[in-house]
Amino acid sequence: MNFWLGNRHVKIVAASAMVLMLGACSTLNRDSITATGEITDQGQECVTFRANDGTLYALANKASGFRPGDRVRVTGHSALMTTCREASTLIVDKITLLVPAKTGQ
Repeated sequence: MNFWLGNRHVKIVAASAMVLMLGACSTLNRDSITATGEITDQGQECVTFRANDGTLYALANKASGFRPGDRVRVTGHSALMTTCREASTLIVDKITLLVPAKTGQ
């Protein structure tokens, strides 16, 4: 039996395999993270959050209504790809305001 795939077919199969592998990676790397801390002003592109353990996170979504100094609890998962460059990025599943930032005197 003579079986031959043209160059075009090989590229399609390789691209399809890559998509499947990336999809598998994103579902495997979805460990949930919950942390308490404070919204900071260290972000340029994304809202940033410093957890009580000192870790700085960039928050990829659902955090635009918060301001520096707000104490929050964040639950999310690590982003595999992001435009946030400030720190490790969390895709926020839930964010809860615990204590609002103090206003200026």
